[in-house]
Amino acid sequence: MGRVYLVTGQEMRPRKWQVALIVLTLAIAPYVVADEGRTELEVSQRYEHLDNGFSAWQAQRLDAQRRTVNGITWYGAVLRERRYGNWDEGVEAGVAIPIGQNWVIQPEVGKTFGGSFLPKGYVDLRVQRLLPDGWVGNASLRRTEYDNSQINRLAPGIERYWGNWRGAYTLNISDVEGAGTPIGHAVALDRYYNDTSFVGIRASTGREEEGLPNGRVFTTSVSGLGLRGRHWLNADWAVSWDLGWVSQGDIYNRYGAQIGLRRAF
Repeated sequence: MGRVYLVTGQEMRPRKWQVALIVLTLAIAPYVVADEGRTELEVSQRYEHLDNGFSAWQAQRLDAQRRTVNGITWYGAVLRERRYGNWDEGVEAGVAIPIGQNWVIQPEVGKTFGGSFLPKGYVDLRVQRLLPDGWVGNASLRRTEYDNSQINRLAPGIERYWGNWRGAYTLNISDVEGAGTPIGHAVALDRYYNDTSFVGIRASTGREEEGLPNGRVFTTSVSGLGLRGRHWLNADWAVSWDLGWVSQGDIYNRYGAQIGLRRAF
């Protein structure tokens, strides 16, 4: 792939998010051209309005996912987000690996460039266990690095599948360096109205950490409610959407909407 230039009348170095896009494209290329399995790419845009005088947030993502015939799923993303008047860019990558018939392990890593408000990086390990009668148990352990703080989070959860429905609960227990031990709860309920399309509701409450400019982290009480879904127009194209509200204590209320276009190969 050739070098990337900005159209400014002179040659310039590529931006960090453009370099990340090149890296991700090269990383997933062997899976995109593979003869077996299924590859999906999605581009999405998110906009969030904040009250109390805060400027709006926005985010763009390019997500890639490759599921092989042996059940292994590779995935990655390039992202850029704007908050507090600044832009951050980053990349994420992970893999879900079946172990036998009942276990799945899922390591994941992320890295940002600049780290104005997003963490410098994170590592996450998730383990999932298939249980009888449609139950699934899971747990993840994540370490997140900011410039001036580190966060360790344990997130055990349980899911249940019945008919066309899926319900889930997750307990988030975080150890934030210099900012206490916030605990949060999240629930989800999805309905699959065909083999692949779904609509669902999300709710959360508790205390949560939030990144600020210059690598600072603070914790506040948080409540949130959202609707999201994905509708497949045909075998190759789908539209994803998300609507949500988050109350970050007495600091602000955040109202967001996201739309994405997904392509399967």
